[in-house]
Amino acid sequence: MTVSQTNPGQLHPPEDEEPESRIVQVGPAQQLEAVQRLVAVGSPSDRANAQRFMHYAKTNEIVLDAMWGRVDREGRIVQTVLAVPNPGRTAMVFASHPGSPQEVPSLGKLIDHAAGHLATQDVHLAQLLLEPDESLERQAALAGGFSELASLTYLQRPVSKRTLPASPQWCDGAATEAYVEHRYDDFLSAVMATYQDTLDCPKLFGLREPQDILAGHRATGKFDPSLWTLLRVDAKPVGVVLLNPFPEQRTIELVYLGLAPVVRGRGLGRQLLRHALRLLHGRRERIVTLAVDEQNAPALRIYRAEGFRDELRRVALIRSLRSDSP
Repeated sequence: MTVSQTNPGQLHPPEDEEPESRIVQVGPAQQLEAVQRLVAVGSPSDRANAQRFMHYAKTNEIVLDAMWGRVDREGRIVQTVLAVPNPGRTAMVFASHPGSPQEVPSLGKLIDHAAGHLATQDVHLAQLLLEPDESLERQAALAGGFSELASLTYLQRPVSKRTLPASPQWCDGAATEAYVEHRYDDFLSAVMATYQDTLDCPKLFGLREPQDILAGHRATGKFDPSLWTLLRVDAKPVGVVLLNPFPEQRTIELVYLGLAPVVRGRGLGRQLLRHALRLLHGRRERIVTLAVDEQNAPALRIYRAEGFRDELRRVALIRSLRSDSP
């Protein structure tokens, strides 16, 4: 497929497509139409939903440059894929909902094209989230070069004095430290150690550079160094828990919690979680949220025992865009 990168809106037929099917890099004049196809569910409110999406994108400075559409012979957009690059050389991909199995192959090619463009923009990993029952969307993503990463469970718990957890009980030699810049290397070392033999999305291991992982975590919500905690045992960095607030929603996300293999099975995960939750006492946020791989049974047990309740499920798919990936 060939699409001009310097003239958004110019149409080019992919070599293996019928003449009446074209791919377009969406320019400003077609953005609303393209977004309407992106959010369409066959409802009269599709246009209003598209307008709200556009307003949200503008308010939150979401760049819509990497938006691609498939158009019919009259130039009307019939399918859309939007790729939103994020810090840490990742991107989130959003795609139209295919209305029938016949639309899956063409949407898959559009997803593949958008991912190919991301690879030229120094993006190493593309991600896509789906509802568990979106089978046609999943087929299109797989056709677009994505693979299934994990089924995720999203949980949340209230933040209040009434729900304050018990004080953590640390083993001998354990100590916690808040993030400061001169501890960056220790946080980086601890995060990478926690990825060894992890049960939480293990297929991610090796797909990103360590610095990109921390950059992605830091860019989620609003970074507050006082809510990033390093765990040491016998002075060695062996674990982290990272919380980032979303002030406008009055929520806070547990972005990541992990332990190195050398200290697993000693109850430190629960103590680290309790430590993090107690940091929230007196803050404005009222809800803590997180997502966890459904295969990570030990983590789910801890979260539920500490007051988290299941809210929804998603299926995560990924595509490595690194030139050195297999």
